[in-house]
Amino acid sequence: MSRRIGFSAALAGLLVLASGASQAAAGEAAIGDLIGLSPVAVRARLTGAPSETPLTRGFEVAHGGGTDVYFTLDQLVADPRRLRQQAVWRTYGDGPLDPEAPICRSRLASGAGEPGKGDPVLAFRDGRLAAVLRPVRTAAGPRPPAPPLEDRKAHERWVRQSRPSPFAPAFGQLPLEDGRGFLGRWSKDAADPADRLSAACAPGPRPPVVGKSARRPGLSNSDMQGLALLPFAVKLPAMNRDRERARERGAAILAGLSVGQRLPRDPKAFARDQDGLRWHASNRPDYGVLTIDLGGWKSRNLSDKRDAVLVGVEDGVVTWISPPGGAGPHAGLLCVDGEGLAGAPRPGCWGWGNYRP
Repeated sequence: MSRRIGFSAALAGLLVLASGASQAAAGEAAIGDLIGLSPVAVRARLTGAPSETPLTRGFEVAHGGGTDVYFTLDQLVADPRRLRQQAVWRTYGDGPLDPEAPICRSRLASGAGEPGKGDPVLAFRDGRLAAVLRPVRTAAGPRPPAPPLEDRKAHERWVRQSRPSPFAPAFGQLPLEDGRGFLGRWSKDAADPADRLSAACAPGPRPPVVGKSARRPGLSNSDMQGLALLPFAVKLPAMNRDRERARERGAAILAGLSVGQRLPRDPKAFARDQDGLRWHASNRPDYGVLTIDLGGWKSRNLSDKRDAVLVGVEDGVVTWISPPGGAGPHAGLLCVDGEGLAGAPRPGCWGWGNYRP
């Protein structure tokens, strides 16, 4: 049975566990048998993926002279083609669905075989699994009932009200502005070494074959909306070319950054001198967050939704990196004001909490 413990204590305690042999089915392993393995080795134990299969980047945070990296279990075991498809969906892209890309269904089970709720987080210290964190057990308190629609301002405020994030010390502050303080707010339980992780991967369902209709259907509401926006469609080719350039450029910039690296010049100047970068300074003179535009895939959606990487910088040194879709903070946190309302408190924010890098 797991017990609530501090995260640092979990890392220290689980690092010294001996790894005994266990009777595990294919795609399943006791956590105690995985402690000390690399992310690639853990993935191989759970999915059988070859070591040369590309590994996505996790949420990386500096710790002492090393680095802690956090993956959700779903993220770690996912096939790269499926992760790419998720990025297409996040950016409202029209990329084709690969029916051969396997879908991996993962879970954390206690010794009694009861599945956990949510997505476990695997914590690696300096490249080796140190702990598995159970999902949040205590849900946030219920939201108050929505005001009547007739009270437009009150209803809008209710819609825009954000929930506290463990990655921001307070509403309106930058992610990880208090460094590793988020660990104390990350309501997670350390899993027991006897608990088991499992992953079952199989090709996704093929899309149904749609036969030709004998009658030509009438225009749907979606068709009518498309016709209304037709005059603006002239912008799509240039927008999609820019999204593709940003995707390639952003990936190259991200590949050249690592935790502990000193930027070649002042972060504000570093962002100003390169396309696709934006600098958000903290009230602290030595800290801020850099965002990298990862663009998106070809789309017919004029909102131009894009992915963004968040990079924490302190005294000119990279202290953490959070790619989109992972265990770390996301760009939407930059668009929450001091009252907890999603809006446009910083450059790059628009609408009700949307962020454009």
